[in-house]
Amino acid sequence: MISLLRVLHAGRLVGQLAIQSSGAIAFQYDREWLVQGFDLAPGSIPFDGLANKSVRPGEFDGLPGAFYDSLPDGWGLLLMDRGLKKQQGLDWTQITPLDRLAYMGHRCMGALEYEPELLPEHNGKPIDLADIAEQAERFLNGETFDVLEELRIYGGSPGGARPKVTVAFSPDMAICQSGFRDIPTGYSHWIVKFRNDSRHGEYDPADIGRIEMAYSDMARMAGLIVPRTQLIEIPVRGKREVYFAAQRFDRDGNRKIHLLSLAGYAYANHRVPCMDYRDGVLPATRKLTKSDGEVEKAFRLMLFNVLTHNKDDHTKNFAYLHDPATGLWQLAPAFDLTFSVGIANNHTTSVGGAGNPTYAHLKNVAERHRIRDWQRILDDVRSAVAQWPKLADTYGLSKQRIGEIHKALKAIDLACTPR
Repeated sequence: MISLLRVLHAGRLVGQLAIQSSGAIAFQYDREWLVQGFDLAPGSIPFDGLANKSVRPGEFDGLPGAFYDSLPDGWGLLLMDRGLKKQQGLDWTQITPLDRLAYMGHRCMGALEYEPELLPEHNGKPIDLADIAEQAERFLNGETFDVLEELRIYGGSPGGARPKVTVAFSPDMAICQSGFRDIPTGYSHWIVKFRNDSRHGEYDPADIGRIEMAYSDMARMAGLIVPRTQLIEIPVRGKREVYFAAQRFDRDGNRKIHLLSLAGYAYANHRVPCMDYRDGVLPATRKLTKSDGEVEKAFRLMLFNVLTHNKDDHTKNFAYLHDPATGLWQLAPAFDLTFSVGIANNHTTSVGGAGNPTYAHLKNVAERHRIRDWQRILDDVRSAVAQWPKLADTYGLSKQRIGEIHKALKAIDLACTPR
């Protein structure tokens, strides 16, 4: 069991995390980092030389939010628990938050790393995505208890419930290799999302990757900043599967970029509805970025989520990036954009108090935050969403699926039209 962890950023010591005798977890910034570094989570972790406990010890197993961001969710935690059980003999009830961070080591999303590291990865050989996808499918279906080492390593860092892997691709996307060491010139970091094809629990339709690809194109047309995306086709268990892949925005070649989720910044549990765009997302964006332009980006993203029926808009699906050159924060590119029903067919993040907003709710948010030309932004997003049938057809979705989603989008458009 790990009781003391060194936290690093780009090889530099940031500070230490420790489990105190009371069982509480405290973090203390390194003195040199206080002089030459930056505040990892302004207003969320005291930027001083004291050993500070989490401001909300009841959330995130007592971890400060910025470090909880380093841990995976759902799928990644499942692989982590299997790995720690197999190689360290730890039952999930014995695993502490610091054990989990040590397990992640240098494989976290964002720029933070943790030492000492449990189960380090030193493998730089090419990766066979087909083998990993097949293993993930077998594992989800309960056909095997063991986890391939490659699946544990490459599938254990991303968040979300769906199975996925983090890898590096060559410029032509033909060669796939580990992204946890320095990658060759021209290579880039990607996340590839598999399908949850489990017969026990949640089930992803075969066209889920095609839907998300059409949504990413639709988001670009709507004026959102989104990462580069692509469909990856590989053979899995005798059939051709098409998976959605997105380039990572927390990597620039071999440079890691510090990332802070809205959940980690605001200590907002992403597993339950606890946030509103008007009173939470937009104010947090203004407070952290100090930019009206970034607030407008968040407003545009809100409109897109509403008009495209993307109701799984929880607090981990909003993030911010730190620019070391300027010291400023900005809203991260939009991600996890797809058709989803949320909880009870309501938006996980409400809009002016509404789980299914109307034009009046959108107007209320815009006026509360003094969004200039907000109706023009609404028209931009509405025009892009109208392209759904054409975009979906481009990616080979069935007429039935296109029609089902189009019907839902038209109903939302009607509700969000002034009367």
